[in-house]
Amino acid sequence: MQRYKIIFAFMKRGLILSIIVNMICLPLAGIYIVRKIQFYNSLAPNSTTVSNENVFWKIRNSEFKTLQIDSNSIVFVGDSNTQNFEISEAFSNINIKNRGIILDGTTSLLGRINYIANNRPKKIFIQIGINDLLSGVPSQVVVDDINRMIKQIKNISPKTTIFIQSVFPTNWNKYKDKTPVLRDIIDLNNKLQTLSSKSGCTYIDLFHLLIKEKGLNPQYDCGDNLHLNGQGYLVWRNSIEKFI
Repeated sequence: MQRYKIIFAFMKRGLILSIIVNMICLPLAGIYIVRKIQFYNSLAPNSTTVSNENVFWKIRNSEFKTLQIDSNSIVFVGDSNTQNFEISEAFSNINIKNRGIILDGTTSLLGRINYIANNRPKKIFIQIGINDLLSGVPSQVVVDDINRMIKQIKNISPKTTIFIQSVFPTNWNKYKDKTPVLRDIIDLNNKLQTLSSKSGCTYIDLFHLLIKEKGLNPQYDCGDNLHLNGQGYLVWRNSIEKFI
């Protein structure tokens, strides 16, 4: 009987200790998660502060200025979807240059498109806008910025062929008002198609190849309903192969 009392006493102490540890750790875990969410939300670019203050943007932009582009180059510019695309390897073509930067928006891309165009590349593929829309930037502002990009490229390098790629579908909400961003994506893509036609660019519709219901098709989703997995990048590659 005495042995059982001793065992029960140890179990009781263990239970109390477990409760105390959970009371301490759970709030700390909650604070950690909240801080992480706040950190990543703080990195989201918008039309004014954009991602120029983002260390990732500065590193990539600085590196790109040292790398060579010439008249045989096919340059891809955009945000994380472009940055994550191993385009040169996908096409086994060393002339393809990836100039995507994570969290990039149209304003910051405007700030670096000139030094790309200055090298008179053969082609430029643009895929940008989701970070702006998620930050609450109106679709027309995004279109106006892309229109300025087109004009800058044509003014500097009139022989460069320009391709405008649609923004991908996602079920994400905007950061500020928590409303679904999908409607804005559809509106932006429609405007980009019209802009491409008026400006003599080629519009590439990736949106309808990747959507299912109200978001990114799970078959092509890396897991966050925003970025592509390997199969998604194969769809992208196959859809632009004829333009390369």
